[in-house]
Amino acid sequence: MMNALAQVTRVTEIGSPDLDEQLFKVDLSCEQQTSCNSCASKSSCATGQVTKAIGNKQHAWSLTTPLKVSEGDIVEIALPEKALLSAAALVYLVPLLFLFLGAVIGAEISEAIFEGQEWLSIVLGAGFALLSGMLVKAKLRRTKHDAEQQVTLIRTLGQQLEVK
Repeated sequence: MMNALAQVTRVTEIGSPDLDEQLFKVDLSCEQQTSCNSCASKSSCATGQVTKAIGNKQHAWSLTTPLKVSEGDIVEIALPEKALLSAAALVYLVPLLFLFLGAVIGAEISEAIFEGQEWLSIVLGAGFALLSGMLVKAKLRRTKHDAEQQVTLIRTLGQQLEVK
């Protein structure tokens, strides 16, 4: 499991099967952390400049817990490492594989029909990569709920301090 800090954005009391225990649905917001702020060459790096221009991305998570938390609390959560790594592999490796597959198929068809012109290889490579991107996106939408259910609350750190 990977740990991260998140801020509670909403707390909803839900009914539980057992009347003895009270359950809460907690919505969380987690800011994506990059290493660009601590890098020595951030002023000359393109990635650092893009991060500075776009800003950090917010991720939304939700979990069910018996612990009472308040809106605005900072909590430490455990993220499912297997689910995150498999999603990253899907997002990066499958389109790359389909790009190469489309390029090879395009090259073979081009050799047989169009006397080796490269345009078909380029078009099929880009088309296969785009198609795989859409398939991966649909797959991740279907499995998003499973990953959300695997997020666990480790501890509550309380309200965020305001520095003046």
